[in-house]
Amino acid sequence: MLRTIRFFLLTFFMVACPLSVAAAEQRPNIVIMLSDNLGFGDPGVYGGGITRGAPTPHIDQLAAEGMRFTNFNVEAECTPSRSALMTGRMPIRSGTTRAIPVPGLPVGLSPWEYTLAEMLSDRGYRTAIFGKWHLGYVPERLPLNQGFDEWWGFPFSTDVAWYREAVGFEPSLFQVPRLYQGRKGGQLQALEPYDASVRPFIDSRIAEKSVAYINAHAEDEKPFFLYIPWSLVHHPSSPHPDFAGKSGAGRYGDAMIEHDHRVGQVLAAIREAGIEDHTLVIYASDNGPDRAEYPYVGNSGPYRGYLGTVHEGSIRTPMVIRWPGQVPADTVSNDIISINDIFPTLATIVGGRIPDDRAMDGVDQSAFILGRQPESNRESLLFFAGERLMAAKWRQFKIYFYGESPEIDQRAYQELWAPEAYNLELDPGEYHDLALQNLWLLSPALRPVFEYVHSVQQYGLILPGGSEPEIFETSVPFFSDPSLAATMSAIKQQESINAKK
Repeated sequence: MLRTIRFFLLTFFMVACPLSVAAAEQRPNIVIMLSDNLGFGDPGVYGGGITRGAPTPHIDQLAAEGMRFTNFNVEAECTPSRSALMTGRMPIRSGTTRAIPVPGLPVGLSPWEYTLAEMLSDRGYRTAIFGKWHLGYVPERLPLNQGFDEWWGFPFSTDVAWYREAVGFEPSLFQVPRLYQGRKGGQLQALEPYDASVRPFIDSRIAEKSVAYINAHAEDEKPFFLYIPWSLVHHPSSPHPDFAGKSGAGRYGDAMIEHDHRVGQVLAAIREAGIEDHTLVIYASDNGPDRAEYPYVGNSGPYRGYLGTVHEGSIRTPMVIRWPGQVPADTVSNDIISINDIFPTLATIVGGRIPDDRAMDGVDQSAFILGRQPESNRESLLFFAGERLMAAKWRQFKIYFYGESPEIDQRAYQELWAPEAYNLELDPGEYHDLALQNLWLLSPALRPVFEYVHSVQQYGLILPGGSEPEIFETSVPFFSDPSLAATMSAIKQQESINAKK
């Protein structure tokens, strides 16, 4: 029933092949802007904007000048998505499966991982991050030890700004969260507390520092990588005073208008510095909307699900890529693409190294986004919630191995009697289970599952807070450990037989 694992092995080893000279000579500046908890249906070009009371002219213009994706897939929470962006690997492999709840815990991205910033630094790039990290708090897991030359921002999530305002809050239990700045090789400096009084000004400062960085390095001989993980529109979605009341749609609408303005400031700096044609810009969100300030929250368009679920409303977000003269302008694709794909795609474009000593889940999409082929190089994806394998996407179908409650007032997972399946093109809200009439869908759904199991046996998994891979087995829904072992043995036996033919 299943295709052999040979394709899986070839995919992993092919990404390490030498890159063409032409690709290696193209080293554009790279700017990645990542919004926080912004829904698929929030920007105007995705059906939101003015219809939501919050116009987004700058994001819309960026989409008109580049390639817009309507099937861009991320992870269920902030930390996992940022881990996938930095490594090109599913967060289950890196021990980064959940959003890190409070500062002080020894978890986050292991120094063993090879990050996007390290890859670009090895290719001669200057690297900087201004904004949210959320991939660890201890020094060796902070940006300056993960490939970035400089950082201003915060290592936690924005909701810490609320903590000290909470009824019954006990200060002795919680170290005051602060902003930080520093440069590689220097002393990391703790700045002012990140609290409710500072919250409205965070993104104005991120934009200010990003614009200054672009102006300072626009004429450098070395290209730069600027990573801008915004704090907006994460709760508390407190807008800058200049934007309060601007939308008529509450604090979230005001924050959305501010967010678009901040994106516009960065784009204007690139344009005014005269480096638009030499700068590849990626704009995306880390996941869909949270429910914390309902009903003043983001909109997921035709999809259901909030932060923490793997329904499309959580894991399908806006994504735009612009590189004038290279990425076709004013184009739209509904092909599957993943946040994991950004690492190998950029590595191919700049001639960077892709590790061959670990499982890489990202797929090189350079030919696709540069208009050299009409379709994505990906047709399937796996989705985890924490360490639980929840679902697989294949073409227009989504197959669930665990059930979940995606509604505004529900936060739960359920074991299923049998897998569920949905046609996302005909049923974007994932209401109508068609699995029993289409059991054949188990074949394409299980293929990447068994490829994943095989890769774990080869390369292992890092535990949360771990230093390197140390777990070399995993579980799969609907399979007991003995039955999974028997299945993998049968697949390997068939692979051996096929190899001898």
